[in-house]
Amino acid sequence: MAMIIQTVDGVVSNKFEIKQSALKFGRTSDNQIQIDDLAVSNEHAQVTLEKNSQGETIYFLEDLGSTNGSFINEIKIEKKQLHHKDTLRIGWNMFTFIDENEVNLEKTSEIKKSWIPGVYFTK
Repeated sequence: MAMIIQTVDGVVSNKFEIKQSALKFGRTSDNQIQIDDLAVSNEHAQVTLEKNSQGETIYFLEDLGSTNGSFINEIKIEKKQLHHKDTLRIGWNMFTFIDENEVNLEKTSEIKKSWIPGVYFTK
């Protein structure tokens, strides 16, 4: 399952699950993610789904000809593939793309005690 998480000052304020159709960002009420911000166009951007040659779902952020542009990791885009934990900016609003299928499970870190009392570290 993939979703877009809206953050305000680093705190999650909204979650939007990406279904089988496009998820649109914009200022008007006909968008799934409505943003009341004059820096956002009426129909600003959308997240679309496509299948790759292996049959896996891949996600793209596509700008819909907005006035101020759409950004992934602070790079202005026209259409670009999204990856887990990418940061999206629409106007002055921040979102994070979460794709549970792309999560790379890392090895658990081992905590070690240093020679200094009360100080611990990981390698």
